[in-house]
Amino acid sequence: MPNETTDKLREMATHRGLKLIASRRRKPGGDFGKYGLNDAKGAPVFGVDVNGLAASAEEVEEYLRGTASNAWSKSAGSVRARQKPKAAPKAAPAPKPKPRPRPRPRPRLEVKVANLLTGLPPAGHAEAFTELLARPGIRVERIVSRGQSTPEDAPMVQEQDEWVLLLEGAAGLRIEDSDEVTLQAGDHVWIARGQKHWVTWTAKDRPSVWLAVHLD
Repeated sequence: MPNETTDKLREMATHRGLKLIASRRRKPGGDFGKYGLNDAKGAPVFGVDVNGLAASAEEVEEYLRGTASNAWSKSAGSVRARQKPKAAPKAAPAPKPKPRPRPRPRPRLEVKVANLLTGLPPAGHAEAFTELLARPGIRVERIVSRGQSTPEDAPMVQEQDEWVLLLEGAAGLRIEDSDEVTLQAGDHVWIARGQKHWVTWTAKDRPSVWLAVHLD
C-alpha cells in the first residue's frame, strides 16, 4: 500500500490514542495490505485476529472516524480489547430524617382572665361594689350604678385619695367648690382625700361601670 495511506492512518490512530499496525508482507497472501490497531498498552483493539492483521485501510479509517460497521465487531475472528466494566452508579445518599420537634414546655403559670364588663350585677336598688385587688396602700374596686345618685345632704368623703374611671355608661359628678361635670365612657377623675363629692346622676337605661383605685 502507498506510504501516504499508512501515514494518514497512523496519524489518525495517534489522535485517538491508538497505535497503527501495518502488514510487513510485500507480496500477496497472508495479511498482505492489512492493518490493525492496538491501544497504548499494546492490547489489540481492532483488525487483529488469531491469524494476524485482518482489516483493510478503509475499514481502519471508518473505525477511527467512529463509523466502523457492526459486522466487523461481531465477526468471529476479530479480537477486541477488553474493556473495564463500568462501575455501577453510586446510589444517592438517603435523606437525613428531620428531627422531631421538641414538645413545648408546659407553662408554670396559668393566667386567669376576667372581664370587668361581663357578668354585671343588676344594681337595680343600690350600687354594687366588687373588690378586685387589696394590697397595703392600695385597693381597687368595681362599682356598678343604674340610676343612683348621692343625696345632697350626705356627700361622700374618703380618707384615701381616689382615682376613678368610668368604663361604661354615663354619669354626673360634682366635687366640693366645683361645678358639676358630665362623664362618658373613658373619662377619669382624681379626687383628693377629705374632699366632699357627689354622684349627681347615673344613666337609668344602662349600667354605669366604674373602676375606683383608692390610695393611702
